[in-house]
Amino acid sequence: MREWINDRFDTNFTEVDLSSVKDFSLIWNVFENVVCQNNFSIVRTEEGIENRVIDSAEFNSYLQYFQNRYVSNGTFTNRFQYLHFRANNHRNLVEEVLLGNNTNNNDIILALVIIVYRYRNNLFHGIKRIQEIDQQRENFENANGVLKTLLNHF
Repeated sequence: MREWINDRFDTNFTEVDLSSVKDFSLIWNVFENVVCQNNFSIVRTEEGIENRVIDSAEFNSYLQYFQNRYVSNGTFTNRFQYLHFRANNHRNLVEEVLLGNNTNNNDIILALVIIVYRYRNNLFHGIKRIQEIDQQRENFENANGVLKTLLNHF
């Protein structure tokens, strides 16, 4: 696949460049199956989190990563708009968590999953340009970490 992409789009990706994106496709599949009964929704995810004892401290490194990426000096960076929130994506919740105004355990975990969900939609619906997908490696490494950490409780 890598060779085809490189030929088709005049890129020079290595396996390392694409590994976190490939891994994301697999881990999202497991997450959606296990946590959301094969049909993702924020409500289902929220219910799954509420029914378990999960310490948000397990997600601190991921929260810190997303805060550093999307918040600077108490305001949102330009990158935040590229999450392309939709009306029912609880943007306010995500904003309050990223700003540190909401420190509720379950809200932190849910906000991180919502960010990962936005990555999923941006990837699967073609918003992320294939020619620049290697620049998303760290994003997907953190997204994969969020999902793996959550799945360890299911």
